[in-house]
Amino acid sequence: MKNQILTLAILVLTLSCNNASEKINDNSNNTTNNTSNTQKPNTNNEINAQIIDNSGAAAFEFTNQGGTVWDFGNIVQGDSPEFTFTFRNTGNEPMIISNAKGSCGCTVPKWPKEPIKPGDIGEINVKFNSANKKGAQNKKVTITANTTPPTTILRVTGQIEVTTE
Repeated sequence: MKNQILTLAILVLTLSCNNASEKINDNSNNTTNNTSNTQKPNTNNEINAQIIDNSGAAAFEFTNQGGTVWDFGNIVQGDSPEFTFTFRNTGNEPMIISNAKGSCGCTVPKWPKEPIKPGDIGEINVKFNSANKKGAQNKKVTITANTTPPTTILRVTGQIEVTTE
């Protein structure tokens, strides 16, 4: 029994070595015939960078005064000013806005649910509720869309004055 196991083990090892030798020979033939595919080491201290082509993506271009920032100025506590960010899709694909979220419950965005065709204009309305707020405000609205980068930040800033009655 021991002899049979030993013979079987030697047979398996022999066949394995033959297969490995054939693979090594095949690979060495491929590399000698395809030397043009090998890369030479970089000796000039150059940085190798991958160029990403985003020319086909949707892209925001905000056309309203202030771009991505809305400064509502000075308001009285309890006021709820609104502003509409206007943008153009300057990309080559329809823009799909999948989400818009304020940094807190006081900043509420409304965005188009239908795709914005290349060259078309869209609007994002933002309402700010100043109840129980005072002083300087700097809130953000994060827009998620099929753009590069996939998120765009809109800012809402201003000053809230508390009146004493």
